[in-house]
Amino acid sequence: MKPFKLYLLILSLIFTSCSKNDASDDDTNTPKTFYKGMDLSFQSELEDYNLDYKDEDGNSVQLLDFVKSKGTNLVRLKLWHTPQDGENGLEDVKTYAQKVKAKGMDFLLNFHYSDYWADPGTQTPPAAWQNMTLNQVKVAIYNYTKDVVTQLKAQNTLPDMIQIGNETDSGFLWNYGRVWGSFSDNWVNYAGLVSEATRAIREVDTENKVQIMLHHASVENAIFFFNELQSYNLDFDIIGLSYYPQFQIRDLNLVVSKLNELANTFNKDILMVEVAYPFTLQWNDNQTNYIGSIDQIISEFSPTPQGQKAYFEWLINTIKNIPNNKGIGFCYWAPDWVAFNGNETTSTNGTSWENQCLFDFDLKALPAMDVYRLNY
Repeated sequence: MKPFKLYLLILSLIFTSCSKNDASDDDTNTPKTFYKGMDLSFQSELEDYNLDYKDEDGNSVQLLDFVKSKGTNLVRLKLWHTPQDGENGLEDVKTYAQKVKAKGMDFLLNFHYSDYWADPGTQTPPAAWQNMTLNQVKVAIYNYTKDVVTQLKAQNTLPDMIQIGNETDSGFLWNYGRVWGSFSDNWVNYAGLVSEATRAIREVDTENKVQIMLHHASVENAIFFFNELQSYNLDFDIIGLSYYPQFQIRDLNLVVSKLNELANTFNKDILMVEVAYPFTLQWNDNQTNYIGSIDQIISEFSPTPQGQKAYFEWLINTIKNIPNNKGIGFCYWAPDWVAFNGNETTSTNGTSWENQCLFDFDLKALPAMDVYRLNY
């Protein structure tokens, strides 16, 4: 090759390399995906009852196709270790994850690390782990997490996000990782258990595609929780929050203030991973609902279809305005958990949630579904 041509080739390679670096830099400024999610963990059971979900005009729809067409881009699924009621085990999750991925939506896996519901007041370890030492539980959480993620990856449904525990305000895997009451000095053990779970995920996710979330149930008190964890340098990407007005602060300015404080204090994205609001205070079965009284709602938003929609318009605007571009979206909890003839132990019709769904009592889509249509 002649020297002049060699010179031109070198210049070309340098220019190409610089261009790639510039593009990479530009990629870092690319707007993040804004997640418009739904927790559809009940679908593995509800599909067995052939419920007739409908669009706004009363036409029958297939649920997953319908919510995808509306703009849903994230589906959250909970996982129980050895389910007490036979639901939400690994095979259920694997099957529904395939459906989610086939629709081109992202998948959020919610490890409860329990055989049944885990929340701030109940964090019962799987029965198989309950007589172990702390070190044995660390081995168990590592092996279990790695096995689950490996199986999901093997069927091409590696989660886009993974949540380490559900509403872990008080820690999880009590009392091994409990950080509540007389266990307030137990943060080191909680952090150690989380670290074993995240280590397992990173070993399977060799391309670093998975975002890891820690989940707190209170917008108001999350600052304390994440401050306590600062010194442990845990490997996670997202602060996940629940916000249910009936259980939390209903001062909208304070909600905004607390979210902004989180964003300004911690260099983490924020996902409102559990949210809901009633479209009525009435009920459609014989089970008492979580919301049934006017004093449980936000005064600015009526418990009506239009009030429900207005609430979500406010919430999305609030998330979008979290400082430093840290608000990355929301996930509606159980929008599909309508009254049905199920096998729940407390009701022959199966739900305490039907007045907070995104489908009315005739299973017709509500106006709040329109917020998923918008581009953010």
